[in-house]
Amino acid sequence: RMPDGNTTVIIQGKRRFELNECLTTEPYITASITALPEKKLEMGKELTALVSSIKDIALQIIEVSPYIPSEASIAIRNIESPKFLVNFISSNMNLDVAGKQSILEIEAFKTRGEKVLEYLSKELQQLQLKNEIQSKVRVDMDKQQREFFLQQQIRALQDELGQDSPEREI
Repeated sequence: RMPDGNTTVIIQGKRRFELNECLTTEPYITASITALPEKKLEMGKELTALVSSIKDIALQIIEVSPYIPSEASIAIRNIESPKFLVNFISSNMNLDVAGKQSILEIEAFKTRGEKVLEYLSKELQQLQLKNEIQSKVRVDMDKQQREFFLQQQIRALQDELGQDSPEREI
């Protein structure tokens, strides 16, 4: 139970399946499913590079994003199964439920991985641009604040020395 009264459940799927029919919803959901066949994954150079790229970009996003706890990088580094890694990252991306579901429904591992990589690349670019803009704004604000502070110090020193400030002359 969450403080707002909602209930949050974290589940981990053991294998892929297709939902045939929802049988009941109370007191909990039961359904008729068809288990999808697990195809053996042949990790060639291309798939290895794809999975490695997904992992690298996900780690960069964690590093750049202020909202993702740094512990998430430990979790990602410790995942050894390429399928689990791609599914884990795709289910935790900053995407609405329908978007995540559409990615997870892609049957071909390579296609699913490419879609995840495409989305992660866009997300990383947006985060980097956002951070760059915030940094520029922060530098401009710092410069303005510094100039204002220095002007106040100049006025205070002129008053102490008994010199006329530019405002008094005007």
